[in-house]
Amino acid sequence: MTSRISLSRFRLGGAAAVLVVAAAACSGGTQLPDATNLNVVDTVQVFALNGTAIGTASAFDVVSGLVTRPEMQEQYDFAFDVDSANRALLLPGNLSGLRNSSAGLQESATSFDEIVRAPVDDYVTDTALVLNMGTVFLARSRSTDSFCSAYVGSIPRYGKFEVIELDLTARTVTFKFLVNLNCGYRDLMPGLPEN
Repeated sequence: MTSRISLSRFRLGGAAAVLVVAAAACSGGTQLPDATNLNVVDTVQVFALNGTAIGTASAFDVVSGLVTRPEMQEQYDFAFDVDSANRALLLPGNLSGLRNSSAGLQESATSFDEIVRAPVDDYVTDTALVLNMGTVFLARSRSTDSFCSAYVGSIPRYGKFEVIELDLTARTVTFKFLVNLNCGYRDLMPGLPEN
């Protein structure tokens, strides 16, 4: 008598094996892969969407930690502009032309250096953040699987920012920032992060 192997049981067993291997590869049992990117404090200048030269970067991509040009259809999570009342504004993705973006901003009363971990909730996705010298804020990127291993899925990146220069005449803002480029990690201190 010949025994049969159920194809559905084989598939279920294979899926379970993949999950076990994936869980074993994750650090701390949080389903995140081990961190490979160091957290580094850097600075960047961003130009206003309106009233600045063509070709200048007006947005920031938290996923890559780089400035971008929205008019080039580059990916980004927030953009900078100066309004008619001469206010410096940060526009989360939903307000600057992206649709259904989960990218959000959160102003902080805590100093840049004292922020050690990004919160999960309370990011504003539908209102501009008014900037002044010294404004500190947190940013959550859109959910994406970019630069993540396949089993992690689509998750955001997190960063902290501080306005260190604001020039309304030149229509620019300069940030000090630290973005955790590791998928889903919220640790915002320099060095190799813990999840």
